[in-house]
Amino acid sequence: AQGLPVIGELAKILTVRSYERKEEDIQIDVEVPGVELADRGLSEEVNAQIEKMVRQYEEEALARAKEYKQAFLETGGTQEEWAAHKIRIHVWYEIKCQTEDTLSFVVRGTENWSSAYAETRYYNLDLGSMQFLSLSDLLGEDYIAGANESIRRQIQERTQAGETFFAAEEGGFETVTEETSFYVNENGNMVKYLV
Repeated sequence: AQGLPVIGELAKILTVRSYERKEEDIQIDVEVPGVELADRGLSEEVNAQIEKMVRQYEEEALARAKEYKQAFLETGGTQEEWAAHKIRIHVWYEIKCQTEDTLSFVVRGTENWSSAYAETRYYNLDLGSMQFLSLSDLLGEDYIAGANESIRRQIQERTQAGETFFAAEEGGFETVTEETSFYVNENGNMVKYLV
């Protein structure tokens, strides 16, 4: 397994499995991350959640690719044209933050034939309690109002700088909730992607 230096002597994230497989003519590449605790080995609870997400995304992506192939061939595409698409499903992870207190990383899944299907799962682990961090853990009880104000201010600043954001009624930012995806950066701040 490919590992990284121990974080505060408490935990590290590493690749517990990496594999490639081909089903029919669809290439699948997967890197499965795992959290290893310095005094207890691999964290079964954390890693079971990660493994479940990886497997679920892999199977759903494979089903979508097979449906796409069938539709492609049924609408006049040839087997040779299909092969030229080189359909690839990729699942991997990125480390966002490693401090003595926090381990923050994302698991991503993408499909090269469609930008419509991609998934990102965020994991923010408090290394003291070995519990996943929620927004209320990070920002306090009144996290919704504070986070919303900060995000709206950033949208306004970035809009004035020339960026474009969808309005709430068009599917843009409306409010954070306990289910809002985020990661923790090196400064201990919550980061939410604004797209």
